[in-house]
Amino acid sequence: MKLFSRYNRINITASIVVFVVGSVAFYFVLRAVLLKQLDASLHTEQTEIISYVQMHNKLPEVVNAYNQQITFAVTNELKPETIYYSEKGKDKEDNGEMEWMRKLAFDIKVGDKNYHVIITKSQVETEDMLQLVIMVGAGMIALILLAGYVVNRMVIKRLWRPFYKTVEEVEQYQLAKQQALQLPATGVSEFDLLNHQLISMTDRAQQDYQVVKEFSANAAHEMQTPLAVIRTNTEALMQDEYVLQHHDKSIQTIGQSVNRLTRLNHDLLLLARIENGQFSLQEKIDLDKIILQKTDELSELLASKRITLDTRLTPVHISCNHHLAEVIVNNLLNNAIRYNKEGGIIKIELTPQQLIISNTSLLPALEKEKVSQRFYRHPNTKADGNGLGLSIVKQVCAVTGYTLQYDYQQGLHVFSITL
Repeated sequence: MKLFSRYNRINITASIVVFVVGSVAFYFVLRAVLLKQLDASLHTEQTEIISYVQMHNKLPEVVNAYNQQITFAVTNELKPETIYYSEKGKDKEDNGEMEWMRKLAFDIKVGDKNYHVIITKSQVETEDMLQLVIMVGAGMIALILLAGYVVNRMVIKRLWRPFYKTVEEVEQYQLAKQQALQLPATGVSEFDLLNHQLISMTDRAQQDYQVVKEFSANAAHEMQTPLAVIRTNTEALMQDEYVLQHHDKSIQTIGQSVNRLTRLNHDLLLLARIENGQFSLQEKIDLDKIILQKTDELSELLASKRITLDTRLTPVHISCNHHLAEVIVNNLLNNAIRYNKEGGIIKIELTPQQLIISNTSLLPALEKEKVSQRFYRHPNTKADGNGLGLSIVKQVCAVTGYTLQYDYQQGLHVFSITL
């Protein structure tokens, strides 16, 4: 869930709760105020009746208005208290419908008789006013929430624009290109602090990366001479009949290990050269011809495993380095053969948009996140590879602007390069 959505959900929920609680409280407060005003009006009528009785020693004539009624009834006892209360009654002026009435009851002595007086006023206007206030309040709440949502969306989107710009720059940043991360000042302290920390972090990462890259390149370069010496002496020992008779297995093991180490050293040097940008990428290459050449070179290896080759090639011209293009095709084809099964299939499809190489295998689906990592090998594979083939392909794709993808479809391991 996006931060704005979460903020908006919390903000709207809190606003609704506040508005509902406030509206309920406002309703009861306003109702109490209106009833108090109605009671004051009733009390005024009571005062006028008492004053009239005191002056004239008789009850006033009853004139019932639309919203007010006065009744006098003889009573035996004279109660001193005045009672205010509400009850439902029929409005004779409004088709006899039941409605709320506010009443004031008190006793008064007129001459030698006691009277129970009830003054009644309709609460219709009060209730109508309350309903109007509720409707207006609900409309205002809805309008405020809607306006708040729209304004927040516009304002927050504008406020977070520097953040999304930072995210975009970080997504496009590539450590291998050895370019510093450029993040402009935003004018917002929190975002400026974030940008400063990101720049510092990427600078440190770039320095560490440079140190590791130089170490790998130097180590691979320095290993060339000792490896050549070991290989030469191993080959010489293989020519010695006495050594072959007594140490044949050991010599073969040494030779195989030296060959693997030599290939590893060669691949590490190639990776270092690619990362350092030591290859020209402006050559015009016929990719379909390179694929045909490599499949022809590997025909005997394909035949030895009885692998069927299915090729669908369209003439494609790309701007790349010829050696790197050969490396891509060679590594993908070698993997497709090495990890294929007896009597398996390799499919090669080339279009101006994509190169797709898929193969059968006894291995299950590989981990997409790890398949192109350095030294990654599936646990069920033999240790004859060094785990750098796909890493080299990925690095070549990175410097040429291509995209390497892996998928597992209908029992086939599918490697596709978007050109």
